Amino acid sequence: MIRKFKKLLKVVNIDILVYRMLEDYLMPFPDPIFKIESDSVSPQKKQFFIEDQGQVVHRSFLFSKVRVLKLVSKTGPVIGDCVTIPEYRGKSIYPFVIHNIAAQVLTSKESPEVFIIVNPGNINSIRGIEKAGFKFYKKIKAKRFLLFYYQIKIQ
Repeated sequence: MIRKFKKLLKVVNIDILVYRMLEDYLMPFPDPIFKIESDSVSPQKKQFFIEDQGQVVHRSFLFSKVRVLKLVSKTGPVIGDCVTIPEYRGKSIYPFVIHNIAAQVLTSKESPEVFIIVNPGNINSIRGIEKAGFKFYKKIKAKRFLLFYYQIKIQ
C-alpha cells in the first residue's frame, strides 16, 4: 500500500511524440491476413485484438481521451498500449490494426482526428505508425507530478 502511494508522489518525466490521423490521410490498405476483433473495456476504453490459433497475437486500445493532449490544446481519441507478440512482428499487423482503428473512428465521424502517442526511442513503433499513414504532429517534453504538468516544452 505504501509503495503505491510513494509511486503516485513521484515526478514523472514525459518525453513523447504525438502523431495524428485525419480523414485525408486515410489510404487503401492491403487485405488483412487476420480478423480484427473488438470489445469495450469501459466507457472510455475499447480493445482491438487479433487472435490466431486461439492465442491473442496483437492488442491495441482506443482511449476516448488522454490528459497529456491538453498540453497541445487537443482532445480526442488516442490509440495506445499496442503490443504484438514477438513471433508475429514484421508481418505489418501493427500498422494494419492502428490504420483500421483510425479509419473506423474517422469514417464514423466520431472525431475529426485520431492520435497515437509514442516514445521517441521506439523506432519500430514509429515506423509502423508512419506506415499506417499517421503524420507527426508534436513532440512533448514535460514533468508531471500527480495531475500537474510543468517545465513543458512543445516542438
